[in-house]
Amino acid sequence: MTCFETGYSVLLNIETWNNWIPIISLLVAIGVLGVAYWQVHVGRNASASAQAHGIYQQYLALCIAHPKLASGDYIATRDNDTEYTKYTWFFSSMLFAFEQVLEAKPNDEKWIGTIRSQLEKHQVHLAKSRTAGSNQWHEGLKKIIQELKE
Repeated sequence: MTCFETGYSVLLNIETWNNWIPIISLLVAIGVLGVAYWQVHVGRNASASAQAHGIYQQYLALCIAHPKLASGDYIATRDNDTEYTKYTWFFSSMLFAFEQVLEAKPNDEKWIGTIRSQLEKHQVHLAKSRTAGSNQWHEGLKKIIQELKE
């Protein structure tokens, strides 16, 4: 009987298991909590990514619908230029979309780079826009705007 010679016979004793059950249950519960925390974290991250992609997709649809405004080089031809008014609304909508993306993914360098490259196209208007210069935007967006203004 090898099990009696090696000391494993203690595993056959029900009292040993009764003493270890609370500890084993605690370890299993800690493991389950760890898995649940991980699932919540992964779910939030996936949700934030989906939200950012959806918002940016809407912005791209706006760009496709209005390529002249999206180019960033629109200049008002007269004082009462209705196209320029549309451009300023396009610009505000773009800033709002970028703010939402940065709220969803504030530390994602790819999104920050994408937003920066889009704002660079609109640098002329960015420099004179009161909307862009206001203090109401997400900190990440304000930082990008400030860097591009310098």
